[in-house]
Amino acid sequence: MKLRLTQPGYETFTGQMGTVFFEEGLSTANVKPSDAVRMAAQFLCEWEDGSAASVAQSILDHAHATTNSIPAAINADQALATQRAEASQLAGHVHQPDGTAAPAHRYTEDELSAIADERGIKGLRSIAEPLGVKGNSISEMIRAILGKQGV
Repeated sequence: MKLRLTQPGYETFTGQMGTVFFEEGLSTANVKPSDAVRMAAQFLCEWEDGSAASVAQSILDHAHATTNSIPAAINADQALATQRAEASQLAGHVHQPDGTAAPAHRYTEDELSAIADERGIKGLRSIAEPLGVKGNSISEMIRAILGKQGV
């Protein structure tokens, strides 16, 4: 198939370009696809029938024509959070947006104080650990647990 130059200033080119001869911007003979690809990398050109000679342009032109399109990649953190949420639903657990497990029971400040009186800071840590809460004092742990619960 013949090749047509569409590059501004070359539309009416007459002469030799590499191994291809042009007359008024159209090749005088059929052009091998490998030569056309090389020329399309340097100049705007198209096949005689108007289709793109550039491999890149051909890919772009046909990118949306497929019916089996591949979905866009999603953020890895979002994918991990989605997997955790699905797994926890199967296990009967609820997860918060940051990926930590939400307690099955929402504790009040009085309940947390009673646990601290009965079992000390270790008792609070057993509640705080699944929430991703850490602290060095009982009051700090209670505030953090309540904050994670949205209280």
